Amino acid sequence: MTFHGHIAHAVAFSLAACFAQVCPAQTAKLSARPDNAELSLQEKLYSVFDNNKNSVVKVYAQKKFVVRGKDGKTVEKTTLDAGSGFFIGKDGVVMTSAFITMCSEKLWIEWHGLLMDARIVGFDPLTTVAIIRSEKGIRSKNPPIVMMDSSGELARPATILVSISHEMGLPAAPRMGLLSGWNIEFGGAFLPTVYLRTDIMSVRGSTGGPVFDMNGKFVGMTIASIPETAGSFVLPANVAARIRDDILLSGEPVYSWFGLQAQDVPDPKFGTRISVTLVAENGPAKIAGFKTGDIIESIDGTPVKNNMQLRAKTFFVRPGQSSKIVVNRNGESLSLEITAQKMSGDVVKARIESMQKEARQAREATPDAEPKEDSHE
Repeated sequence: MTFHGHIAHAVAFSLAACFAQVCPAQTAKLSARPDNAELSLQEKLYSVFDNNKNSVVKVYAQKKFVVRGKDGKTVEKTTLDAGSGFFIGKDGVVMTSAFITMCSEKLWIEWHGLLMDARIVGFDPLTTVAIIRSEKGIRSKNPPIVMMDSSGELARPATILVSISHEMGLPAAPRMGLLSGWNIEFGGAFLPTVYLRTDIMSVRGSTGGPVFDMNGKFVGMTIASIPETAGSFVLPANVAARIRDDILLSGEPVYSWFGLQAQDVPDPKFGTRISVTLVAENGPAKIAGFKTGDIIESIDGTPVKNNMQLRAKTFFVRPGQSSKIVVNRNGESLSLEITAQKMSGDVVKARIESMQKEARQAREATPDAEPKEDSHE
């Protein structure tokens, strides 16, 4: 029985004991309910894990870094990073974390004890998704793949989740937890889209693993740990599917740019509303007629009340695609048509350079800076 199971059983037993004093005939029924509920939950856990564990793989990345040793001299250090990934295609295509593949000289996929050379198909430095492929494909004619629902809604907070990964390089293992909330920023930093925040701890090796709900539906991919909450961020399934399609079709993600910024403002009637705070010169929003102070009310007929809903909608708008946005300006509703432009490559380039810098700093901060061959980190 799990820790949560012990608590549920203890509480139910106390309630049954108290209730028996006034209605003895119902005692047996009350006592049986937590056992049946617990059995149902346990069977679902077994099912989710058993049905999906074989789709999860280990991902290894050999990297070389120049670091400063204890004597002040620079030395070259070879490391072997390990993480998780999962099949998204029958021909050995795997989705994983770009933090694992970043700066790698060699890549391998391990599945059922078989070590296979791999190569990068493409990656997205904004959502930190990487797509890699086995060089020789998969010998199995029917490898298990994780199915993604590109049109699905975000899982709701309080949803019970199960992550599966090769944490610490060990055999595939499950972890259960709750979806704690949705985030578009954390610690003052803005995220590229809405992320799912969970209380599932992400230990070394678990980044890149898939996450499911209790019905076995793919919810997203573990993208980063959150040390402050002993939890993790999960990239939603529909976002992962969109990035997958971009990379497999064109080798890179394709983002849109609208040329405006907005923030949530309190509203006594609606709770919060979205106010435009910046309109870029010569940008799509300026051309469409947006002005600072406009209150955004809806996008393509869907009401939006906060920045999170706005970001969730605009993330899926393609360059060249037009959207009708209704704004309230000085008490009057206006319908503005905005045509998204392709995001500048400088933004993506800057993020790649930032990731590379983060990787170098992480190595330089390692206490043991002496070079070691194939050290697991």
